[in-house]
Formats: sequence, structure tokens, C-alpha cells
Amino acid sequence: MTTPLDQTETYPRLDPTRLRDRIAGLPDQCWRAWQEGLAFPLPAACAQAQSVVLMGMGGSAIGGDLIAGLAALENSPSVTVLRDYRVPSWIGPTTLAIASSYSGNTEETIAMYRHAREQGAALVAITSGGVLSQMAQHDGVPLFLVPYRGEPRTALGYSFVVPLAFLSKLGILADKRKEMEEAVEAVRGMAGNLATEAPLAQNQAKGLATSLQGRLPVVYGAGFLSSAARRWKTQLNENSKVWAFWEELSELHHNTVEGYGLPPRVREQAFVVLLHSRFLHPRIALRYQITQELLAQNGIPYRQIEGLGNSPLAHLLSTALLGDYTSYYLAMLNQVDPAAMTVIDYLKGRLAGG
Repeated sequence: MTTPLDQTETYPRLDPTRLRDRIAGLPDQCWRAWQEGLAFPLPAACAQAQSVVLMGMGGSAIGGDLIAGLAALENSPSVTVLRDYRVPSWIGPTTLAIASSYSGNTEETIAMYRHAREQGAALVAITSGGVLSQMAQHDGVPLFLVPYRGEPRTALGYSFVVPLAFLSKLGILADKRKEMEEAVEAVRGMAGNLATEAPLAQNQAKGLATSLQGRLPVVYGAGFLSSAARRWKTQLNENSKVWAFWEELSELHHNTVEGYGLPPRVREQAFVVLLHSRFLHPRIALRYQITQELLAQNGIPYRQIEGLGNSPLAHLLSTALLGDYTSYYLAMLNQVDPAAMTVIDYLKGRLAGG
């Protein structure tokens, strides 16, 4: 029997806004965002920052998580991602605070922007418009206007690559120009193999989606790939409309593994995806191997995914793109429109009414 994923009529019926094209466009979006981020003028004071925070929620915050993972690999100020209504008391004039909200109307991000400004942080705003844009213009804060139109979660090039370009050209992070060029080429090369035209037998994302159908996805990542695991989880939630969870190695070896056996129904329904990279610590590589042994002993199915390319940056983008496509194909198998956000739209309406 032919899988719906190899039937061309599946896609226009369930994906009328063509989210599949926006996913496929990630490599080109990243390259445009990189060039635009490098060209964007920033005050010299930004380069003096001793700490960096990225303030955002949802798809606008995940870019900060990816950057934080890269920053941890080098001798640079740490990057902290804030998801709240307030910022910590240590944020002040020596902090570069990047407010990222695709819509410009995310109430938590707006509140954090105001609080960070009250505490004297050096601010930069990344948005497509809305209240954040208006505030930044009024306050004389550098404002990067996102030219992309789509869902916040499909704007990863702007939530991740633009602030990465800022930090790279400011010298806060190492120069990422060569790594970005190589990473974009790596994900361009894999995108064709994940496209809707590529049949299930040769399409890794379709195969993973088929394995995940009807199961509880749990995604594991370590070090800088922990943020990619989080990205998988949120894409499965938003695109596939399913429960999903993510966890971090080696922390899960100090708690989670004791719970593999119970309750039996969860053990029987779970499917674990392990995101792995050769750039991780050698002891972590051993922990991946042991994790697979423990999963097998408990009868829990799993799949390990390897990052592609020649740098941690390439491994982040390649695992993220695979997760995007996997969540999309799982949406097709679940017979749902991946772009629709009915529940979140309801939630926003309730908050507006409150």
C-alpha cells in the first residue's frame, strides 16, 4: 500500500498555505539573514557588552537557544535566553539585551524590553513590526525589521542567524563567516533529499515521521544540540499537533533512565530520537551508546540522528531542518493542517479579553 506521504494529492489538501515551501526555504533564508545581519549598523557600545541576553518566546526565542549552545563552545561571554515578563537584577549597562518578537506584539517580550531598558541595558530589537517596533523607534533603539512573511517558527533564519551575525561582527563570538557558508551549503544539499518529491524509501524525514505516528516523541540532545532537541519538540507540537518532550544528556542519566520501565503504557508508546554530533565531548558519545542499550533493554524504540557538515553550526542547522520536515510529514500522517494554530489563537484571544 502506498503511503500518503508519497501521494502528491496529500499536500495541497492538508497544506493549503504551502508550509512545505517555507520549510524548504530555510537554507536560503539563513543566507539572506546572515548578509542582512552583517550589514545592519550597531552602536559601538554593543561591542563592550560583558553579557548577552536574548529576550523572546516561542519561535522567536529558539534562535537564542541555538546561539547559547554555540557560545558555550568558545571563550566568549555566555548567552542567556529569557522567557518571562521580567529580567534578572544583574542585567544593566554592561548587558547587550536583544528583544526578539516576530510579530512585535508578544506581551512577555514587550515587558522584558521595558524592564531591561529601565535597568540601562544596551538594547537591540528584532521584529517585523507591532508594538516592539514602535517602542524601539520611539526610544532610539537599533531596530532590525524582519522582511520575511510567514509563521514565527519558520523564521528561524531571522531569530537565529541575525543575532548570530550581530555577535559575530561585534567580536563577542568568533567570526562565523566561513562556518555559515559551509553550513548553508550542507543544509541546501540535504533539503532535496527531504522534499515531498523524495519517496519514503530514500527520505529520512518521511521515515522518521512514519516511526513517530501514533507514538509519544521524546527527543534527546547533548551540549549545543540540546537546543536542537528543544526545537524538535516545539515543531512537533506546533506542526504535528502532538505531545512531545525533550531532554538533555547527560542530565537524563541522573534521573530519567530510572523511569524507563513505568508506566508500561508510556514505555510502549514512546519513541526516542537521539540527536548526535561528533563535536560533542567523547564521554557524551559513550553516554549515547549506553542510552541506546538502556532503551533497548526496556523495549523502547529509538533512532539516532547524526548532524551533517563540518562544524557545530552546520550540525545545528541540519538537525533543525530534519526536525522541521519530520514534524511536517507527521502532520500529513495525522491529517492536520501544519500551519493552523487554533489552540494558540484561542489562548491569545482569552488573554486579550482578560
